[in-house]
Amino acid sequence: MENIGKIPLNYEWRNRWIIIKEFIQNPVQEIWFLRDKFEVSELYTRIAKRERDLNDPNIPQWLNFGYWKEETTYNGACAALARKLGEIAELSSGDEVLDVGFGFAEQDILWVRENNVDAITGINTTKLQVEIAQERVARAGLAERINLQVGSATKIPCEDNSFDKITALECAFHFNTREDFFAEAFRVLRPGGKLALADCLPRIGRDINFWLRVNSKKMCIPFTNQYDRYTYVEKLKKHGFVNIQAVSISEYVWPAAVRYFAEVGKGISKHDLVINLQKDNPGLEAWSRDRGWFMAFDDYLLFSGEKPD
Repeated sequence: MENIGKIPLNYEWRNRWIIIKEFIQNPVQEIWFLRDKFEVSELYTRIAKRERDLNDPNIPQWLNFGYWKEETTYNGACAALARKLGEIAELSSGDEVLDVGFGFAEQDILWVRENNVDAITGINTTKLQVEIAQERVARAGLAERINLQVGSATKIPCEDNSFDKITALECAFHFNTREDFFAEAFRVLRPGGKLALADCLPRIGRDINFWLRVNSKKMCIPFTNQYDRYTYVEKLKKHGFVNIQAVSISEYVWPAAVRYFAEVGKGISKHDLVINLQKDNPGLEAWSRDRGWFMAFDDYLLFSGEKPD
């Protein structure tokens, strides 16, 4: 995505008014979101308890914004994003993979089935998600190849040089901090191993201000993680990674994802929604101008880096 410049002042004020209005309408919830000790595991525990289809093995339980280039449904877009990350990571038979922040492990099931990955170890800080994901993996008959456990991305409970690949699908912005995760990922990767991330961050040129801080806090994003793609690459280099790639897919994520979640917010069943980005796409610049101000981030990239041999 190219730098689209500063968002016009009227959109900045609209963002501020929405934040203030939400606080007026539901002060208890807003204070709960903004309190100092609000943990990401609490956020995703609440999300897990809200889902109604968790016990149905036939209904996927994705938790990402999706890659909508050729997809029109949420489940299809989420699976497409997992495939894109698998391509960037070059997942293949023989790989031992660490998947960090795996949600309900839908991508792990997909990677074993489609990429024939030998073994996946998953770590996640949300205990309820881990328990539900373990049940779903067992129902899929893949418990021998997918091992899921509670664990921290910034204190990975594994020995040095343990994995061929490490993946983080739309979760690293939550890590406290993302840079600490980079250090840990480098430690547990084998020489020649690869780190691959699908990650959200502020676009180039965005004002890093109080209102972004408020949105970040509500979404459990440490403010120290709010930097653009250029700084992101420099931090990967700082921790030893080489052959770094950064590919923006914002135009195939945000316009459709925001439209999808807006419709879900109206009470429409998420399984019935069809979003046709090819027929009705305002374009990334128009979306960023009209909606990007509302997000704690508005750039979306696939990153990869290798540990030297």
